[in-house]
Amino acid sequence: MYKTLLKVLILAGAVAYLIFALVHFNRPKRDPDCTGLDITVYDEHNTQFINDNEIRELLVQKKLFPEGQALKDIDLAQMESVLVASPYIDRALCFKTIEGKISIQVTPRIPVLHVINGAGEDFYIDNLGGTMPRGHHTIDLPVMTGAVDRHTAGKLYSSLGVTLANDSFWAEHIGQLHVDANGDIELTPTVGDFTIILGDTSCLEDKLSRMQTFYTQGLSQVGWNRYKTLSVKYAGQVVATKREKK
Repeated sequence: MYKTLLKVLILAGAVAYLIFALVHFNRPKRDPDCTGLDITVYDEHNTQFINDNEIRELLVQKKLFPEGQALKDIDLAQMESVLVASPYIDRALCFKTIEGKISIQVTPRIPVLHVINGAGEDFYIDNLGGTMPRGHHTIDLPVMTGAVDRHTAGKLYSSLGVTLANDSFWAEHIGQLHVDANGDIELTPTVGDFTIILGDTSCLEDKLSRMQTFYTQGLSQVGWNRYKTLSVKYAGQVVATKREKK
């Protein structure tokens, strides 16, 4: 009798396990969820125009925040599109990690000039010929004023901003720029009481080279306040206008 009961119990256990196995192993597996974000901002120029929190807020606003969502449902391409649509982001790369996270790598745009034009508009020109809204951001850059059209500013003056930023001499010596009604660019030095008339941005390196030579070989000899204007607008020369004696 005991042997029969044991066989029945063993058989019942085997049937129960078989039913459990069929149910458990045939149940569809739940797709893993995103467990978090790894955000890297490659801000080599320390612009501080975009940070981790702003990236998170942007994704939340667009209903693309991935944390807690099934990894298979996360649209990485759409996330990248939303990020690069920001006026402060140049490039964005999003990918899934083996830990179940989403890695977001962002490169901000690089402003080179701060424009406050005659219409009262306040914006930045970046190194790629685009414009960026001022927003709440503040960065120490040469200020350009005057007849600057927001729609053409990047195309016309980005190369000048990049040149000034990348040249240690001029980065130190130019504090402000002004575009007059004729479109001529005037530079205000940080040292000396005179104005440099650049004209347009054509032959830019040659113009600045002539001006730098005049700085080191001329002004250092005769004095920084002898001239009212120094023009490198025309090829091959520096035209100096003396200050009127009082």
